Amino acid sequence: MNPLKPRMGKKLTLCIAGLIWIVGIISSSPNFFFFTTVEMPYEDRVVCYAEWPDTDGDNHSLQEYIYNVVFMFLTYFVPIGCMSYTYTRVGHELWGSQSIGECTQRQLDNIKSKRKVSCDLLVS
Repeated sequence: MNPLKPRMGKKLTLCIAGLIWIVGIISSSPNFFFFTTVEMPYEDRVVCYAEWPDTDGDNHSLQEYIYNVVFMFLTYFVPIGCMSYTYTRVGHELWGSQSIGECTQRQLDNIKSKRKVSCDLLVS
């Protein structure tokens, strides 16, 4: 974490945002292809359900299982991993910051405050 280090450029930022949108569209596309609706005339409602191509007689599908595992990985584990990494970096930076030279009381209070914030960050 270097505040004076140049940040990402506009082009790279737009490429990353575009990549996130493309991954989002691709990851939700099976819903467009394999989900269908059925009108229940006697109950006056419409039901939406999945019709995977490899569904067997017991209504099990390997494709659906793989899709759900990949979808959970992309929408749960990857974001949790990114947040954990970021919080760890911020906490390490706040906890490990040292003053140069002799510390005044104000600098010691500032360090104590930063460490308290990093503990609060860990708890939340």
